[in-house]
Amino acid sequence: MSLPITMTQNAMTQQAMTQQAMTQDERLLAMQTLLNQKGKITLNDLCEQFAISRDSARRDLVKLAQQPGIQRIRGGAIISPVTPYAIAYQQKTISQAKVDIGQLAASLVEANDYVLLDTGTTLTAMATYLRAPLTVVTNSVDCLSTLTRGADSIHNAEQKIGVHILGGEFDVFHRAILGSNAIKQLESYRINKAFIGVCALSEHGVSTSSEAEASMKQAMIAQAETTILVCDSSKFGQQHFFQVCSFEHVDVIVSDQAPPANIASQLAKHDIDIILTTPSTKS
Repeated sequence: MSLPITMTQNAMTQQAMTQQAMTQDERLLAMQTLLNQKGKITLNDLCEQFAISRDSARRDLVKLAQQPGIQRIRGGAIISPVTPYAIAYQQKTISQAKVDIGQLAASLVEANDYVLLDTGTTLTAMATYLRAPLTVVTNSVDCLSTLTRGADSIHNAEQKIGVHILGGEFDVFHRAILGSNAIKQLESYRINKAFIGVCALSEHGVSTSSEAEASMKQAMIAQAETTILVCDSSKFGQQHFFQVCSFEHVDVIVSDQAPPANIASQLAKHDIDIILTTPSTKS
């Protein structure tokens, strides 16, 4: 009877060695598959399944929770019950409404402003219309590309737009620089106007599906004298798991349509200006 026990022990040891040899990216992929199958995973599940320490499992959960539709809970993670998914940045399109919003938002920038641009398709559109002499800080690689494209012949050279890109971990899903290093760098700047992209806007304020993105947006808001939300009407009434801010931290909203009554009442309560695109700016 000792032989089967020995074989079982050897098999378990071999499985543990195989799991330990996995990279974090490989584990995260396997964890996501496991989560999709079970709907919930715990620290203990991960430690046993992948033969890793609790500290490693916690780090993996932090990374895993940055993916859309996954919610971190105490001791594990679940499939998020709130707004089940977010659209990857590269799958989004820049609609005419977003272009109009971006153009209107750019008109709020004054000469020699210190401006912060968040990530998002509407803000990328906004970057196209920035012309006045100013300094821009951004965590968006697409805003960076737009602002520096043809710098020797167009607005960047002629209008003296200085660009500072935050350094840190590149998030492929959001095409943005996120993480503690980027936040630390951001804390050394003073910003006149922060233009914040909106993933979801409800009567409770702004929210997002990514904990790292929420932390970055919060840091941006903290550094700015004026916070301007750039938000197309499709985001109204949406809610994700990670809260970015309540309306008390917002000064202006730029959008294509007026928000529904429950949101409009909160804007009025907090004296938030809402600026809408006009028919003359639409095609």
